[in-house]
Amino acid sequence: MNARALRDGVRHSAMYALAAALSAAWFVARLAPAAAAQPAPSRFERSDCPVNGDWALETQRECGWLVVPESRRHATANTVRLAVEVFRAREADGTPPLVMLHGGPAGPGAIRLYSQGIATSPSLRHRDVVLYDQRGAGFSEPRLCPAYDRVAASAYHRRDGFETDSLLRDARHRCIAELDSKGIDRLAYNTVESVADLIDLRRALGYGSWDIRGVSYGARVAQEAMVRDRPAIRAVVLASPVARSVASRPEQPLSTQTALERVFTECARQSPCRDSFPQLEQDFYGDYDELTVSPLGVPVGGVDGRTDTVWIDGTRLVAALRDRMGTRGGLASIPLLVHELRTGDRSRAARELAGDGSAPAVLVGRAVRELMVCSDSYGPAYRVALDSVNALARPPFRRAVDRDCEEWIPPFADTTSRSPVRSDIPTLIVTGRFDDRTPTTYARRIAATLSRAYVVEMPNEGHDWRPTECHAAIVAQFFRDPTHSPDMSCARTLAPIPFATSLAAAPSMP
Repeated sequence: MNARALRDGVRHSAMYALAAALSAAWFVARLAPAAAAQPAPSRFERSDCPVNGDWALETQRECGWLVVPESRRHATANTVRLAVEVFRAREADGTPPLVMLHGGPAGPGAIRLYSQGIATSPSLRHRDVVLYDQRGAGFSEPRLCPAYDRVAASAYHRRDGFETDSLLRDARHRCIAELDSKGIDRLAYNTVESVADLIDLRRALGYGSWDIRGVSYGARVAQEAMVRDRPAIRAVVLASPVARSVASRPEQPLSTQTALERVFTECARQSPCRDSFPQLEQDFYGDYDELTVSPLGVPVGGVDGRTDTVWIDGTRLVAALRDRMGTRGGLASIPLLVHELRTGDRSRAARELAGDGSAPAVLVGRAVRELMVCSDSYGPAYRVALDSVNALARPPFRRAVDRDCEEWIPPFADTTSRSPVRSDIPTLIVTGRFDDRTPTTYARRIAATLSRAYVVEMPNEGHDWRPTECHAAIVAQFFRDPTHSPDMSCARTLAPIPFATSLAAAPSMP
């Protein structure tokens, strides 16, 4: 049985049905006492813009806070403040506004990531562009358990996996206790509430309709909006999309393995890379086995002038290579670093992989991320699916079946928003060949139930990379006329990623 058939079987198994039934029953019980609750209406409060620079001088911006109920399901006086930035059109011609949804969940948010690029792009000529930081991300408030981020960053350096697990478990328990003591509803941090925030934002800004561009998890929110706010959406672009109907977390082992295998294949196609690293795949598995037995210690700068040690073992090797897949330059150096670890300058390669010792960006806002991911994907079917995927994946990519979610939210995920989106909204789905998180198979599964969807795979991009000129041109053409398929032929002419073949020429990962 192939991987896709197996995954499809898992999703439709009796265990999945049991999970849905248990989850639905629990959520009905939670909803019943709050049926009469009327949360306060959302409102927009103007304020100064949180980011500025010379790039902002020629723009007309309005910033503020969208104040929304923390939970629309349960009676509470708590509110969430979402940071909002609106760029006004230079020559408005009636083109609907565009709202950009950042990835995550959590992380730096849209305002830090996109403000300067939007201010200097052609997007503003004829329409408004709206940026906002989703709940728990960027400048939005409250920020949940910042101490948990610091512990996660420290635990990332530990050589002993049991010590790491113990640190994270204790920090998780403290975070949950802190949230409960403040009366914060852990069940309110989920995709359903996030899309309700998005709808309230559109209404607060006075827009009858708009276009949506969602990236990674932001594309997951966009799909939810396609279901819950359909009349107000003219067109949608989903880039590196997390699928509404796919629990991506249990499928991650095969996604990572497939992406790295594509790096090996692409290297073999390019004579400089092939000649320099003729046994690249074997080198990788040899590195993994050796480092699992004998990790390499790399000294890095710690806090308060101290020196910490990052241990590169087999697990950290896979994590470091996955981090490098996040940028074009990082991916281009993977064959070289794998080779050097095997037969070259091992210390230098290990230092490159360790970087400055900082934890991955995904650990920023970790509490919010865990709450949202657990809500979207966890349950008995998750555990069954991960067991099945692990049986197909090779050892370096397998993941343990953790039960952290059973502490974050009780007891199973809400499965009511896991069905595929069925819609006639014009939708462009852009994916990258080297995407290790949301592979092209996700894009095709999303498109299968959309009557007006167009899919393009960029052959020289990974997950949520800075768009190439070709990528940007396809998106711009689609938004100009969403009723027709854009010309995607430029994707077939893109040059492959040139791999580094010497440490002197290897680009460092930003």
